[in-house]
Amino acid sequence: MFDPIEMAKNAVLSLERHQRTPERLREIASQVAVVLRPTQGEISVDDLVKVLESEFDVWITPPVVVSDPDGHEPWLEQRRAGIKFSYWKRYRTLLSKRWKPGAIEALDGSTDQILGLMEDPKRPGSWKTYGMVYGQVQSGKTASYTGVISKAVDAGYQVVIVLTSQHESLRHQTQARLDLEFLGFNSKFTRDSTSGDSMNIGVGTLGLQKPEVACLTLTTRDSDFTAAKFQGSAIDIHSFRVLVVSKKNKRILENLRDWLANAATTGPDSSRLIRNAPLLLIDDEADYASVDTKKAAKGRTQSDPDHDPTAINKAIRELLELFEKRVYLAYTATPFANIFISESTSHEKYGADLFPRSFMVALEPPSNYCGPEVVFGLEDPSAAEIREPLPIIREIGDHEDWMPDGHRKGHMPELPLPASLVEALDAFVLSTAVRGVRRDQYSVGGGHNTMLIHVTRFTDVQGQVARQVQDHLRATADAWGDYGEAGRSVQRRLAALWEKDFAPTYDTLAEYTDVSSSIGPQVTWDQVRRLVPEVLENAAHGVRRINGTAADVLDYQSTTPVTVVAVGGDKLSRGLTLEGLSVSYYLRTSQTYDTLLQMGRWFGYRPGYLDATRLYTTPELVGYYVHITRANRELMDLTSAVARAGGTPKRVGLRVMDGVGNLQVTASAKMRSTKIMTVSFSGTRVETLVMLTSAKALRHNHAKLEKLVAEILPYGEVPPDRREGIGDGFFREGVPSSTVLDFFTGFAVSPRVLAANPENLTDYIRAQNDIGELTRWTVAVTAGNASNMLSLPGADIAMVKRKTITGHARVQDGEFEVGVLVSPIHESLGLSRERYRRAYERTVEEFRKSGREKKPARASGESLRGLRDPEEGLLLIYPIDPATSKVAVPAEVHGLPALGYAVVFPVSDRAQKVKYRVNEIFLNNLATAMGDDEEENEDQ
Repeated sequence: MFDPIEMAKNAVLSLERHQRTPERLREIASQVAVVLRPTQGEISVDDLVKVLESEFDVWITPPVVVSDPDGHEPWLEQRRAGIKFSYWKRYRTLLSKRWKPGAIEALDGSTDQILGLMEDPKRPGSWKTYGMVYGQVQSGKTASYTGVISKAVDAGYQVVIVLTSQHESLRHQTQARLDLEFLGFNSKFTRDSTSGDSMNIGVGTLGLQKPEVACLTLTTRDSDFTAAKFQGSAIDIHSFRVLVVSKKNKRILENLRDWLANAATTGPDSSRLIRNAPLLLIDDEADYASVDTKKAAKGRTQSDPDHDPTAINKAIRELLELFEKRVYLAYTATPFANIFISESTSHEKYGADLFPRSFMVALEPPSNYCGPEVVFGLEDPSAAEIREPLPIIREIGDHEDWMPDGHRKGHMPELPLPASLVEALDAFVLSTAVRGVRRDQYSVGGGHNTMLIHVTRFTDVQGQVARQVQDHLRATADAWGDYGEAGRSVQRRLAALWEKDFAPTYDTLAEYTDVSSSIGPQVTWDQVRRLVPEVLENAAHGVRRINGTAADVLDYQSTTPVTVVAVGGDKLSRGLTLEGLSVSYYLRTSQTYDTLLQMGRWFGYRPGYLDATRLYTTPELVGYYVHITRANRELMDLTSAVARAGGTPKRVGLRVMDGVGNLQVTASAKMRSTKIMTVSFSGTRVETLVMLTSAKALRHNHAKLEKLVAEILPYGEVPPDRREGIGDGFFREGVPSSTVLDFFTGFAVSPRVLAANPENLTDYIRAQNDIGELTRWTVAVTAGNASNMLSLPGADIAMVKRKTITGHARVQDGEFEVGVLVSPIHESLGLSRERYRRAYERTVEEFRKSGREKKPARASGESLRGLRDPEEGLLLIYPIDPATSKVAVPAEVHGLPALGYAVVFPVSDRAQKVKYRVNEIFLNNLATAMGDDEEENEDQ
């Protein structure tokens, strides 16, 4: 008998992703119901549609690929029919038990692209490939390289080396995952796949045909590579596939190199290489330890052939140089350091440096990924209005007595625990109970439960924190069952947190249509309360210290959900997956974007419990993460632009070096920055996200605005049909560039405004004026919904309200920062209905090509800028109301707005580049941590 669900799913899978519209899903459900009616009776079309929508409601944008075809020979399509893909088929089958079909299809497609960019393992002669794959933190990079490994081994790659961070816990976790999803047996008990079925796990238990060529693992869950265990052992890497999962440790990598060298043979040119055994080296967290950070000798550069690189960089390059045929494939969520590697570096012994000269692949996360752009409410091209941050962030301000900033090794945190940590622990108990109710009563979600406490990098202090947290949870568990005042107090405390936080947060998130699939069924306090005692007991027993000196490990292999409170530092900030992470208590700061972003373990997938997720952190760190998110998005956009232009990987690094304004990217040892930067504003929008609030600046800028409005008042208003949906405000068109230049000249901005600095803008506008472009402008003073009004010559408009970022360490006295300035629809101001329609159609086509099933709510800014006349610019001015936006300003200037502006530049084929000198603050932000944090011991 045919299963109607499977029949309908197969029909949907036969469609292209962009064809899977709600209408098409209903059509398929109706067809299946008609076909099966004679044998199975009436089938509910509505129920079948709900199943299909739940299966196919996740879309994934195809990856962005930038490659250099020089020396590459396309091969995959010609060989595909002859490859059995046994390892991949096993992995795909395993994923089908927990992934949705669309996600598996996308993984299949992206791993095919990556494999095709690598060389054919059967290709004769010597060749090398240097590639990089990057995507968001916790978004599925491990799944990507597991798929690539499976397909590469199927295609004929003989040796696979996976490098993890310098921590054993991550190496252990990576080995365990590859055991489950690639090898199919538990390496903890056996090193090969020939010891029978008793050790089979994961893909080895599916009953599928085993791959013809077995894979030998030289490492286990409990043991990294040790030469002593293999001393004198014969190796025939041509008869087996070989897997090594190793830490980035100088001694281990050198031992591995020396042992593998036994398989090398001498060629006609006297070189000793491992021949006809293609190597795939996966460098996970590739910006960590792998990048050569050693300062070059005086008068020399890192690309000098005599430069002596850092130990890990050298060891990786030596491993690669040992093989005649090799692929270096970097994986990272923060690729800034990697793209700044010199692409011309080479060394007689160590070979080329690790710059991804062959290809870069940027993976966009699936639509159900809860990443920083969603958490912090940054601009979404599919939304019509500004998106608010998710209401899951709780700001901390009471930790200083317990864990002061700048504390040293040996610090003893004084009791009691700060109230914010007590609340966070209570929130974890409630969150875990919520998930338990949904698992038991609604069959939604389930799985492990984890809380992250990351407050110090010193392992001895982490030990003290873990003991205090365990004592607190133990006391709370004991008090809950007490019938006296202690028990009533604990119960009142948790009930109050439920009423003031969890219940209203659920109601708020239920209104967010873009995250609705990550929110589970509503539960009641009575349902939750019944599970609290069990959760408290499990949490008290589940406190784990995760650092280099502790014996605790995070083992999520149990099929029974575990409850863990992970207390740690550096180990928790690099690649380690915290399964079922629901509550994070995070104080640790860093000076660099890449380190901070890697510490964001709370980004990822929260199926059925996003409403029960909490991030407890400082306002300063929230501000940092907003900046990081912008930097990452800018890099992704730059990569897309280079890909569309047919550029090579080295162009991505150059564009970042030349043009991204406030990109504080990585440790200065990884980026020897120049003081001169250049920008081209063609097809861009620049804006002031930091505004001044001193009395002098407010008065000065307000006078500049009044003068501008008075001068442009006689010009024509923008007709209603060219400002549809924009709302109220002051709009003029045909304004000469001289008037706009006068407005920018002398406008007071924060020194942290770089790309949108008035000097840069005026230089660019004048350069374009010289070639007949940007000669006329549309100018708007936008109106908002703040309670206070702004009186201007000829106009009274409501000021704008914006969400401010408070407490940021880089926000100086007399300034404040906003998360988003520009309302998305405002970029369409001045365009005709016809041009807007064309821009919207372009955006729809972009969405279709990217596999998004949801239509955009508006035309994208990129599409709008592409249709704007090169002679016309757009100036948007935002008078932000300090009172409504909760910005402190001097009493004598109450009533004056803080002014921000955005400038929209049309695409120009003749755009001039403008050089500018970055300011001291920018250089100081770049010049952080000359001795890399990642090279330091946690105790240092």
